[in-house]
Amino acid sequence: MKAWVLRRFSKPFELEMTELPQPVPGPGEILIRNHAAGLAYGETLIFDGTYQQIPPLPYIPSNESAGVVHSCGEGVTKFVPGDRVMVFAVDMRGGALAEYSVMPQAFVFPCPERLSFSDAATSVMNYWTSFNALVRRGHLKAGETLVVHGATGGVGSTAVEIGKQLGARVIATGGSDVRLADVEGADHVINYNTEPLRDRVLELTSGIGADVYYDPVGGDLFDLSMRAIAPGGRILVVGFTSGRPALARTNVMLVKMVSVIGVEARLALLRGDDEGWADFREMLDWIHTGRLNPRAGEVFAFEDAAKGYHHILSRQHRGKCVVEIP
Repeated sequence: MKAWVLRRFSKPFELEMTELPQPVPGPGEILIRNHAAGLAYGETLIFDGTYQQIPPLPYIPSNESAGVVHSCGEGVTKFVPGDRVMVFAVDMRGGALAEYSVMPQAFVFPCPERLSFSDAATSVMNYWTSFNALVRRGHLKAGETLVVHGATGGVGSTAVEIGKQLGARVIATGGSDVRLADVEGADHVINYNTEPLRDRVLELTSGIGADVYYDPVGGDLFDLSMRAIAPGGRILVVGFTSGRPALARTNVMLVKMVSVIGVEARLALLRGDDEGWADFREMLDWIHTGRLNPRAGEVFAFEDAAKGYHHILSRQHRGKCVVEIP
């Protein structure tokens, strides 16, 4: 089979397409013929060895895909060959950026017929991150004001969609008017490169500040968020694509009763938490019933997968980047 492989950690990263033996599923495992794979910013940190979880090399990137069940190992009961499926490698084992991959049955989920493989490859990881952040960690309520930073990216766009489904008033932020024009569902948009973020948020909230911030960017945006947050507000730390993890000022947290909440949605599943899996199944139900509508942002050919990661690093991508695997 053809696969993209990382053989050493480096910056800039070096990925190569190569031929590998087709894997064989063991007990409880499924061999999937992948037709699309999702790309994520976090994997670029794996490539240069700075991610918090470093996989063994050689490493096949991507932890989310959509495709068809090719064969099943002993003990698999939920799927049969030919089933359309979505895959989320909860333990970040990678493997999806290949024609075939083997996954535990627990990481494989039915794919709605209404979704193309490219759209389905965006369905699980980002939506689960935002669902866990806003529903379980942030307790977003109807009528509250939610600010979504990085709303033009793959994970931010799902937070806008889920925030609206929960009945929040959503303010989407980004660094480009062109890309912000593609954001659907937000009540207001703010270009933080041309507008004073703190002043605009306070203006839109009658001087009170936002109730919840969804922040995959970090750095300066986190600092500005702390200056325009309502008493009792929550900042959900989802990542730091700015390259600078922020430092929370505890004096502000104290006097305004602000909560800074870390979001690592995978842990809610990996620790075997019944509550986490119940939330995950609810999120999947939202996708299957059409309450959420996953859509690929920018689609790359299989041979251009490395270009897709470079596009993410340039912070010019719109929505979720996906690779089609013929």
